[in-house]
Amino acid sequence: MFGLNNFTDIVDQETHKEINRFAFEINNNTINTSSDIFDLIIIGSGPSGATCALALKNSGLKIALLDKAVFPRDKVCGDAIGGRVKRVLEQIDPQLLSDWEKFPQKNVSRGWKLVAPNGKEASVYFSNYGYVATRMHFDEYLFRKASQVDGIKILEGDGVKSIQCQKDGVEVFTTSGKNFKSKMIVGCDGAHSVVAKQLAGFKVNLKEYSGAVRAYYENISGIEDPNLIEIYLLKNYLPGYFWIFPLSATSANVGFGMLSEDIQKRKIDLKKAMSDIVESSPLLKTRFVNAKMKGKIEGFGLPLGGSKHQISGDRFLLCGDAASLIDPLNGEGIGNAMWSAKLAADVIQDAFRKQDFSATFLYQYDQSVNSKLLPELRKKWRMQKAFNRSWLINSLVRIGSKSPGFRNWIGRKL
Repeated sequence: MFGLNNFTDIVDQETHKEINRFAFEINNNTINTSSDIFDLIIIGSGPSGATCALALKNSGLKIALLDKAVFPRDKVCGDAIGGRVKRVLEQIDPQLLSDWEKFPQKNVSRGWKLVAPNGKEASVYFSNYGYVATRMHFDEYLFRKASQVDGIKILEGDGVKSIQCQKDGVEVFTTSGKNFKSKMIVGCDGAHSVVAKQLAGFKVNLKEYSGAVRAYYENISGIEDPNLIEIYLLKNYLPGYFWIFPLSATSANVGFGMLSEDIQKRKIDLKKAMSDIVESSPLLKTRFVNAKMKGKIEGFGLPLGGSKHQISGDRFLLCGDAASLIDPLNGEGIGNAMWSAKLAADVIQDAFRKQDFSATFLYQYDQSVNSKLLPELRKKWRMQKAFNRSWLINSLVRIGSKSPGFRNWIGRKL
């Protein structure tokens, strides 16, 4: 019998044929006449870039995945991976989620242990568990998956110097002196995105930016539950927090971050502050007596979500950190980055069907991201502002330590 699955398969096949027809068979189309000419260039091969490539695996497009680094490479980050990642992988291909669940170099994160300025604590469990994995491992995992996509050309070790939007396409000039052309580009190049700066005029607003530092430690004592990430709200460093994100029962990503506006106003040296917390805080110093730092303390910036930004225009889209989509409450950005990349892939396929790469047409991407993510990010901003008051944090933690219902409610909001 001719069933729904058969019908869906046929529709998918016809859709892919239609995209292929526009991508490859238009009269006088010069896009695919050279190895340096593509349908699409994805700039940045981190979680958003790799996810965008994976979501386009059946599009028939000729895609360049360009990154200034050579993988595997480290990325300075807190290494927390939100539960949203599972949904994105499953939407693209259930096998991706299945493979990720089997990936050994990760630690499941089931909730927070929140420590108030007065030293009291409460544990809150997520309704949708996440993970902690080093970016060296996680980004390499996604990158290798993306490199297997048909039609992908990997271009590593070459950064973007400048971009020119032209009437019939986009030209990307790299630091090595090469140039590549395409019909459109996707900026997945992180907090310091060249695409966002050059095409969307992005400028850092310290009120919507955070700074953070992190280091890896081994032999940390007192990790009672390696499936709980630890958040310390310290009186002298609000608004901001110190974290211990366990990678195992004895090792962790350890870091400290604050809003950039407060860092500047109070002239705080984040690296020194983190060292002082580890060495002198009554709540933490005994846990690091025998701990050993691997490498050094390194810093990174976080463009926070919650405000509307231009994330598309003539022949370009922005994803992830380049689109300022980091959670302003906890600083996690990977889940939103991957979700935005999936949404971008949907719009890209629509653009190639219609052969319309105009700002007006691509604005549907802004609308999609804003409708799905902006309300949540604004709510997290309001919650973040509340965490600037020691008395309020102490009260909330006290209530949480006594009320399972309140903890469960918070867990659904995180």
